[in-house]
Amino acid sequence: MDRLEKIRDWLRDRIKNIKFGRDTVIFLFFLALSTVFWLFNQLSKDTTADFSVRVRFKNDVPDRVILNDLPEHLILQAKGQGYTLMKYKLKPYVKPLEVDLRSFPLRPVESGNNRVFYLLTSYLRGMVNDRMGRSLDVTGIRPDTLYFVFDSLIKRKLPVFPDVKITLARQFIFKEPIHVDPDTVMASGPAALLDTLKSITTKHAEFNEVAESFETLLPVQSLKNVKVTAGKIKIKVEVEQFTEAGFEIPVEEINVPDSVRLFLFPARVKVTFHVGLSRYKKVLPELFTAQVDYKDVAKDRSGKIRVYLVQKPDYIESVRIDPSRVEYLIEKIR
Repeated sequence: MDRLEKIRDWLRDRIKNIKFGRDTVIFLFFLALSTVFWLFNQLSKDTTADFSVRVRFKNDVPDRVILNDLPEHLILQAKGQGYTLMKYKLKPYVKPLEVDLRSFPLRPVESGNNRVFYLLTSYLRGMVNDRMGRSLDVTGIRPDTLYFVFDSLIKRKLPVFPDVKITLARQFIFKEPIHVDPDTVMASGPAALLDTLKSITTKHAEFNEVAESFETLLPVQSLKNVKVTAGKIKIKVEVEQFTEAGFEIPVEEINVPDSVRLFLFPARVKVTFHVGLSRYKKVLPELFTAQVDYKDVAKDRSGKIRVYLVQKPDYIESVRIDPSRVEYLIEKIR
């Protein structure tokens, strides 16, 4: 690094010491002038150069869709005046070339293959020359071959899944399941994709410390080559404050053979849960069912079997059973 700095300082000192006399200034002026004249002379001649243009492919066939990625630019080899070629080099052709696939001969890669086709870009030269005007003659296009993978275009009705993460504020609970409108959409796209698609999702969204009900619009998650009838989905989130409640309920027995009698200790358990204030008075003990399964006795090594809560209201949360396992006694019936 020190050596480079010394070289830099030496060059700076030498440049400062150069004395531009009258003859030197005159020489530099005529050198620059002759360079300009030479450049203009070269630009006035015909020459050949390459430059890039944007391209957009148009596929208006109603029952098929293109699956593969197509190039966004084509490289044109053109012949023309240097002035014109330099203009395209410095300021690329702004408007993209539109290629209507119905106007050009697409050939199958293999005989009998109606999915993969190719197009020789030499067929585009006439169209490109018309767009460029008479000032340029396009003599070649790269790549020389374009490939297209097609699939059948189908429609299917799919459910909508809201991709949301909602964190509720303390002492709040969901009053209703999240409402989605519309809950289904019509999707159109390639058969190979729609045959495996189970649902349409929204873009991910997060809502934190939610303490009041709200509605919002969420954009649909875009999928390549798939169009849906709705660009945005409305979701409705209803929340309310909750309280803790509980009941003592009897434990039922199932799968007990006729040859035995099963005794449980205790025979009743306490169910505790969170419920929204609007439904507190609607929750009754008879809406709950607790059971033990005699088949669990064969697997037991502790002298206790598990209690299952097989029925409960859908709108309660944080359900607990106490005790979750009960002791038992088996009596054989003679």
